[in-house]
Amino acid sequence: MHGKTKRKTIISKSQAISLLHPIAAFFNSGGMNRAQSLGALAAAIENVRREARKRELEHIGAPACYAELIAAWTREQRFLDSSGRPRALAFSGPNGFTALAKLATPETSPKTLLKVLLRYRNVRRLSSGRIQLVSPFFYATTDTKMAFEPMVLFLNDATSTMTRILRNPSDSNDPDPFWRKVETVRVSKGAAKQFSEYARERGLMFFEEMDEWLQAHSTTKYPNRKRRVRVGLGLFSIYSP
Repeated sequence: MHGKTKRKTIISKSQAISLLHPIAAFFNSGGMNRAQSLGALAAAIENVRREARKRELEHIGAPACYAELIAAWTREQRFLDSSGRPRALAFSGPNGFTALAKLATPETSPKTLLKVLLRYRNVRRLSSGRIQLVSPFFYATTDTKMAFEPMVLFLNDATSTMTRILRNPSDSNDPDPFWRKVETVRVSKGAAKQFSEYARERGLMFFEEMDEWLQAHSTTKYPNRKRRVRVGLGLFSIYSP
């Protein structure tokens, strides 16, 4: 596979059970017995094996390092221009891409980071050879490729939220899980495309605001990971012709 990396992520049995839990709960509530549920899962797996993939799945390793590098690029003063926007960076030098990578994610090779960011069009090379940031958030898909690990994380977040909604007792001290959506069935395909572009633009502005809040409230006070929790917000588009 072109661009394949050795950092292949393997889904464990426990992770698979977690991903499938809300689906199994809905099958059960929908009147499907064990045999019917297993048959539906087997049929879905067979369909995946038969169909021709339109996008190539590529393993890139844990996606956090790419997001952290982009976040540092948009916030750290030494990598910003006089207007407060991310500068185009040389690969080396005290304020170059390598320095940025070592600051944001020192355990990952700057060359590896750059290759993935270029492949998924998060950055581009200018005629001068400098590297320019294209997106303030890490994108993991192109017309021909899709990064495996971010998609697994997205599915895990979605199913974990549904599992918490199913299991969470009313007297729990944890934050209440939620999901919201807006939709209509009364628009044309042209209007649907316009809505997608509008939602992408407005969603980007909203996520920048949410990201600022998270960064303002992030702390290194608890070095022990057991004292910290992962929190965030996801957004996805709906299109059903």
